Amino acid sequence: MFPLISIALGLGAPPAAWEFRDEPARDGRSMVTFRTVDLGDVPPRPLHADDKPPAGARFGDLRLGPGGATRRLVVWHAATGSLWLDVDGDGRFSATERHTLGKEPLKFRTTFPVGDASLTRTLILKRRGDGIACAVRGYMSGSVALGGKTYAALLTDGDADGCFDGPAADRIWIDLDGDGKFDPLTEQFPLGSALTHAGTAYLLRPDPAGTRVTVRERPSETGTVRVTVSRLAKAEVVEMTTELVSEWGELVAVTAADKPHPLPAGRYRLDGVQLKLKDGDGQVWTYRFAGTRDLVTTIEKGKDTRLDVTAGLRVPVELTAAGDGARPGQPVRVRADVITAVGLYLTECEVTARGGGYAQPVRAAVRLAGPGSEPVDEVQAGFL
Repeated sequence: MFPLISIALGLGAPPAAWEFRDEPARDGRSMVTFRTVDLGDVPPRPLHADDKPPAGARFGDLRLGPGGATRRLVVWHAATGSLWLDVDGDGRFSATERHTLGKEPLKFRTTFPVGDASLTRTLILKRRGDGIACAVRGYMSGSVALGGKTYAALLTDGDADGCFDGPAADRIWIDLDGDGKFDPLTEQFPLGSALTHAGTAYLLRPDPAGTRVTVRERPSETGTVRVTVSRLAKAEVVEMTTELVSEWGELVAVTAADKPHPLPAGRYRLDGVQLKLKDGDGQVWTYRFAGTRDLVTTIEKGKDTRLDVTAGLRVPVELTAAGDGARPGQPVRVRADVITAVGLYLTECEVTARGGGYAQPVRAAVRLAGPGSEPVDEVQAGFL
């Protein structure tokens, strides 16, 4: 048992439209950031019976689009350099999706939804030690208005999800001195943090596709949030990091449970939660939750707001089959999510025995039973 309004300041001339540049570099400087792909010994989703990777292969997901909602299953065998990538997302690995990765990176074109649109991007995969790393090629070029003046600007993807709105990971570059170049030390800024220019603090929030950047002054009014964790009576919170993102794009990390944390007034969404709980037997459970893009709480001026991140824990299950329904002998796909009342969903769970040692991944067992509860089939999957 687990223990558990967007307002743009109309300053100066209207900014130019943002355009995507499918290029790896600008002015001789790389615009591509590689992220190590998390790999495990078990596929995050069951493979088709006809897809049989080499013995000892490892498995993972490339997470694309807002919140990493679009998954592209990858199979990697380091000894042979065998790399399979489900580019079209159909759950299979055709002959054209099986490759050999050598010293030079491989490039793939894939399409994924962002809002009401579909974006086609180039994925770049390369070796990194015994594993692999991924990047999404390209950047956005446009401009922003600060303090009554318009500046040329760029957006770069730092977490390889194909989007440009990731707090802390993605970057905005602003040509503040107007020399036509972008200095990586003085003109590159992480999203999610306030940018101070000419004595004024601004918050900059791109949309996921990077086609628009909203700019406003950072609110001066503040309140407090008190993050709480629903859990069993004998469970103890060992560590917690809750990341909230305001409606204007500011990232705030809360690391103390049940204590007030000051932050600007406004509406917030949960970007993610990392949580360690010690149960009554001394085992330490590590949970990682990801959030949706929905605003879930409002911080009011001078008030303390309570936010329970694990309340309402439940496990909805989706069952899909080809055609109108499943027939005897036909494979079906089962998706079980672990979600909370504020929209967090579990992405990873590990348990460490009392006294420490190796953290064992916790896997979900999904059993299909027939009449009389007679077992028909069973699979195991992680929380990816």
